[in-house]
Amino acid sequence: MNHLGYLGMPQINSRNRQYFVLLLWVLYVSGFTLFIPVTARAETTAVGIAKNAKGSLVVVRVDGIEERLRGKGALALFEGDVLRTDDKSVALIELKSGIQVGLNRNTSFKIVSRWEKESGITRILRLKQGMLWVKTSGGPKQLEVETPVAIAVVRGTEFIIEALQDGNSVLTVIEGLVEFGTAFGTCPIRTSTISYAEQGKKCTKPVITDVKTAANWTAELSGTAAAAVPDSAATSLPIFWPPPDASTHQKIPRELLVPNNTQAQTWASVAARLEKALTDNGYSSPGYYAVPEGFALISQLERINRDATPSPPNVRWKIKVDPASIKPFNLESYLKALLGKDEGLFRVIAFVFTPVPIITSGEKIDMEQAKLWVGKGGSKLPKVLSKQIYDEDMEATALIYEFEIPSRREPARLNKPSERNGQQHLKAANILKALGG
Repeated sequence: MNHLGYLGMPQINSRNRQYFVLLLWVLYVSGFTLFIPVTARAETTAVGIAKNAKGSLVVVRVDGIEERLRGKGALALFEGDVLRTDDKSVALIELKSGIQVGLNRNTSFKIVSRWEKESGITRILRLKQGMLWVKTSGGPKQLEVETPVAIAVVRGTEFIIEALQDGNSVLTVIEGLVEFGTAFGTCPIRTSTISYAEQGKKCTKPVITDVKTAANWTAELSGTAAAAVPDSAATSLPIFWPPPDASTHQKIPRELLVPNNTQAQTWASVAARLEKALTDNGYSSPGYYAVPEGFALISQLERINRDATPSPPNVRWKIKVDPASIKPFNLESYLKALLGKDEGLFRVIAFVFTPVPIITSGEKIDMEQAKLWVGKGGSKLPKVLSKQIYDEDMEATALIYEFEIPSRREPARLNKPSERNGQQHLKAANILKALGG
């Protein structure tokens, strides 16, 4: 029979008291081991170092203690740390695996991580406000940057991401590929393009931007970070997007541009193949333009026949024809040229390479504007774009702009549609044959 002690608690004899004391000791030690060191264990998970600060970098530990770095140093960083700069400071840190992160002014983020059985530890930079510059090396890294509305998943790259005061985010990719996602979908953002993530929306289609200007602030880190982006990373091409309405169009089969599908092709190699096809058929060097996630080549204005074949070389590249150049002699053509009635058909071809669907602007271009396209374009692809891989999702589309000067003294007009389809134009120009089609 159990006896009740003070306040109704059962009495414990001397033998049971020994076991009870032992049990309390075990629980005490276990609780101390399992509970108290959680914070200490998080603090000892080193994730990198803070290397440089222009002004002051504040690091807030998980226990609330603040440490500061001013100038160059090696301040250890741990899981759970919060880093911040004020309106007069920028800083550079380096995470493990060679990941460099620059903090612009008024920036704050927290270092956390996620573990998955398949992929292991993914380091996460939880950006609350401000701007980060991130550069990885040695291939893809397990790194993500979270903002209030989006996540940037790194694929081996250099980029800048900003959390704006209105809660939206901006991603600028200097080089490489970043998967930029919101709750409404993910967008692959490539070299020299910018995309926006807004609350309640999918990220915007990437457009070409001047990445050198975007990264100018990193120069304040005295060469320890980007030392500003190299000149080769700046995209200097004019933009051809959205394209104006065309007379007709034609997709170019991938196998004509990438004949050996077992080898990776770059944008430069694809552009060189098309440029050779143009050169072999009398065209001069095309003008290069930027389009979302790709590029465009635009041919010079040429005079063509009714069947879409090029006019003879002596008049092919002329709008106004010299009567003496008409060979063989034709009286009607001679009199028209003599009177200044240079009627006829003219053509410009824009070759657009992009994985993004082409939706024309609805604008009707005039011939005088189209004539200038080739001269206003770049002479070649910038280095940073030339080495991009021509992925499986890239498509090549020829936009045909056919103009006509009527028999009377009237301005040129865009023929929409053309009497010939896009394939007929490319065949008549001998471009498909030159590509092997």
